Order: sequence, then structure tokens, then C-alpha cells
Amino acid sequence: MIPFRCPWCRMPLIFLTLILISVALQSCATYPEPVATSVNPETFPQPILPAAPLVPSEIPPPVTENRTFVTIDGIPQYRIGPGDVLDIFFTKGPTQERILAPVRANGRVTVSYAEVSVGGLTADQAAAEITQALSVYYRKPGIDVQVKDYNSKKVSVIGAIAAAVRGGIGTIPLTGRMTLIELISRAGGLAPNAGIERVRLTRESGKAYTVNLYRYVQEGDLSQDFIMDAGDSVFVPERAPGEEPRVFMLGEVKTPGPVPYFPNLTLSRLISAAGGWNDNARFREARIIRGDLKNPEIIAIDLERLVLDGDRRIDQFLKPNDLVFVPRLPIANWNALLAQLRPTLEFISIPFQDIITIKSVGDLFK
Repeated sequence: MIPFRCPWCRMPLIFLTLILISVALQSCATYPEPVATSVNPETFPQPILPAAPLVPSEIPPPVTENRTFVTIDGIPQYRIGPGDVLDIFFTKGPTQERILAPVRANGRVTVSYAEVSVGGLTADQAAAEITQALSVYYRKPGIDVQVKDYNSKKVSVIGAIAAAVRGGIGTIPLTGRMTLIELISRAGGLAPNAGIERVRLTRESGKAYTVNLYRYVQEGDLSQDFIMDAGDSVFVPERAPGEEPRVFMLGEVKTPGPVPYFPNLTLSRLISAAGGWNDNARFREARIIRGDLKNPEIIAIDLERLVLDGDRRIDQFLKPNDLVFVPRLPIANWNALLAQLRPTLEFISIPFQDIITIKSVGDLFK
């Protein structure tokens, strides 16, 4: 019995294609081992080349201050605003009084006999203003100010984020200088179906930007992580089913098929996710097939060295749509094999309703 997880009638093209692949492999059994177009360098980790779709980004200009924070002596400090609650420690002589002072709509707070304007100031600046105001009533008053509740400056995060999964829009208070990545982290992180290539930022003024966070995650492009300001709104779109980037594991492995791609996915982790190879696998002759199947790059990989010997020098960062193939028989004509693989890849790139698992191409003929 053929060990599929879903009925043959639902995947006839997969079945037919795998038969053709197997026939092609059988017919090539007496040919010499093929030569790869490139050999994996023994310098892992290799530089990660751009793999993200070239989605244009329009990034807000860098700033050292905005309505939320100001930089003093190289240190970003929060600007106090209406709605914040200040924790004020008032030392007068041998005694100390603690005062919780809400900042009113006009940006002012009341401390003892004094009413002081603190809107737009840092905590240290507010302490200096309060000290000066109280000096009229007290001799050498000591004032220390901390922000207890940050309520004046908020941003919203909607779409494919964990906060939305938990029940709606994520509204995050700004507590000082905060970047987009920090904001998403405070919102609980991204949902699994987040389309990070097209994150949308809208300023309170209405100015909108499109940000490719994939470049930040995959390529370390720090320019994609910019500074937030009060009133910003961030929208993380969801991917449609089947749009998730994938890599493909085919041939003599335990669980061939598509595997969800994530940044910095390596060949060793993919092999582990596939459960390793079958007994008949020619694991020393594995190949990574990358790029257009009409003219691909074929990278030779010795899985014995990588997996059994633990030689991490030959590990490889994978890219979306990479195909890793572990043959059962020597492959003499890669063009013929790729011609057989092309329909399979075109088919499995279509959004999945079910994912099947086949133990081995050879199982089709048992």
C-alpha cells in the first residue's frame, strides 16, 4: 500500500510526476556521477545574499528627537505629556514626601503650593522646574521626578501580530526612544502568517511609508528599523494561504515535500526537519538546486560530512524556493531530471489545501 496521508485522487499530478522522476532515475543508473555547477564552500557561515523580494522601502528619515523623546548628552530621554502620571519625591529638611501628580491637559502639575508646567520636558528638566517653583516656599527643596504611567504618547499596531490574535488592535505606549522592532516585540511579536515584506507605517500627519522588514531579519539591514513617534499606526499584512516562502526537500528522505522557510534556515536544520534520509539514499551526492530550473545553480553537498561527521563548515544558508534533492541512484543528466522536477515544483507552489508525505520515491514501485 502506498503510504500517502491523503487520497491519490486529490494529488494526481504529484503522483504522476514522482513516477516520472523515479523512471528517470532508474534509467540513469549506469551513467557516471554528474558534476555540480558549484561546490559548497567550507566557510560556514557564508555571507547571506539578498533573498527577499525586491519590495521597495520608503523609510522615515533618521531623527535624534521627536515629540516622544529628546537626546541629551547622547542619551534619549522621554518627553512628559498630558495624561502621564509623575512620581515626585519631595525632600524638605529631614522628611520626604511622595506625590503622584497627573499631568493635566494644559501640561501642568500641582506640587504642594506650586503649579508647574512640565509638558514637553524630561524628568530631570521637570525636577529642576519644580525645584525652582518650590524655592519660593521652602529652603533648598529636593525634588526627584520619575514617570510612573506613560499615557500621553501611544502607537497602534494592527494586522498579523500576536496582540491581534489575543483579541484586537495592539495599542502600545511609548516610553522613550522606541524602534519599530521594539514596538512589535512589545505587541507580542509577529503572527506566523505575517507578510513582513510590506509593513505599512502611517504617521499622524497622514504620511505613509512601506517597510520591508524581511531585509532587516534576513539581511541585517538596520535601516528598516526606524524610530517611532506618537500617533504612529503600523499595519502588518497577512499572507494569503500558500504565499508563505518555502523550500523543498525531495528524494530519499523520510518526509519529502515543502517546508516553511524562515530567515537563516540552514541545510542541516532542513535535513533534521525532514527526519533524515532513507537507507537507500546516496547522501554523499545530495544537491541544492537554486534559481530558475531552466538554468539553475546546482550546489554539491556531502551530507555525510555535514550530518554524520558534524562538519558545520559545509553547512549552507538556504533561500526561498531552494530544492534539496537526495538521490537514490546516480544522476547522469541533470537537465532531464530538472525537466521532470519542473511540473512538480510548479504544482506544489500553488496554495496547499493538504500536504502529503511520501516515504520514498522508491516506495511507488514496491
